[in-house]
Amino acid sequence: MRILVFCDEDLSIAAGGARQVLEFAKALSFRAHTIRIVAPQPAQGHQLAQEFASLSFRPVSVLRIAGLRPFSFLIASWNALRQELEGWRPDVLLWFDSPGQIAPLFVLSNHACASVLFVNGLPEEEVQGVWRLPFVRWALRTVLKIAVRRVQAVVSICREIVIQMQDSCGIPEESCHVVRNGVDGARFHPQPHETARKELGLAVKGPYIGFVGGFFPWHGLETLMDAAPFVRAKVPTATFLLVGEGQTKQALELLVQQRGLADIVRFVGRADWTQVPTWIAACDVCVVLHRKTRSYPGDSMKLWEYLSCARPVITTAGPGYGETVEAIGCGIAVEPDNAQDLAEQLIRLLEAPDERMKMGQRGRTAVIQAHTWDARAQHLEQVCSAALAATR
Repeated sequence: MRILVFCDEDLSIAAGGARQVLEFAKALSFRAHTIRIVAPQPAQGHQLAQEFASLSFRPVSVLRIAGLRPFSFLIASWNALRQELEGWRPDVLLWFDSPGQIAPLFVLSNHACASVLFVNGLPEEEVQGVWRLPFVRWALRTVLKIAVRRVQAVVSICREIVIQMQDSCGIPEESCHVVRNGVDGARFHPQPHETARKELGLAVKGPYIGFVGGFFPWHGLETLMDAAPFVRAKVPTATFLLVGEGQTKQALELLVQQRGLADIVRFVGRADWTQVPTWIAACDVCVVLHRKTRSYPGDSMKLWEYLSCARPVITTAGPGYGETVEAIGCGIAVEPDNAQDLAEQLIRLLEAPDERMKMGQRGRTAVIQAHTWDARAQHLEQVCSAALAATR
């Protein structure tokens, strides 16, 4: 198939949304499909990672001025998509939804192209600032309803989003699919703790508790900081490694200072993508929490990356993360927002190296068997094929 991918992500930035688009595109291209991506022109001085250089990419110019970027991209991408549909004539348009970016909807009104809408989050719960005004949120909900009724299939990373769209938009169950995130098992592979720590300049002894990803409210890192004093009391040499950037970082840094935790909590900052597996490998236990700031858990790529590196995971009980970890037997699920429970389970694993190793091995095995990007792309390929058949 010839698949035209549309997204609003700057693909030169090592963020979750950009990585998802690129990994799906690469995995689909490995499955003998021809892929072309329409996305914003990378910021000056930035470029796509070398591993994605072989993908066909049509950059769209945008005005990088606060408030104007979304509208400039809407207009420019509308024209770019129109030209691609008329000139390149793809079999399927794979539309990674972003609130307010409805150029595909405009273009599809004049072109009979099979289309698949990939929704990572509900707009009224994801948007910030002026986008949260009641009228704007109503407009975003309305546009999403129109979009899901126009396409042949809707995909999301978690079933909670699919169920809500079925209920609110009235789309049939057979048109909805759950395709979770995945991982590159070759890039994210097991490494000895000592080797990783020496490469990163860390003290070899440890132990280390790690979080690698974006700092957002729903990741519940405040609970991890609340648990830190209890862990220190039982395991005085433990260090918390927080690798990444995001909305809550400044508040977390202030919390660490106020609690007197600066000696055991290290803010690493944004790591180069090539070093992310090394930071994970340096950790004895990895953490991926979920705070209910929205009605769905999502599906964090960091969970699959931790497991692919054979590291045990402590996560929040419930749909998504907790259910997955417990089913695989690769970690422990703790009560939501319960720092005491989190601390007790962290201490338990830090004091049980054999159990950590067995959990890590189970996680790695499960990932390689069923949770790679190739496995996810195979599922997405089936969805695209069915959408194309429906239009014929």
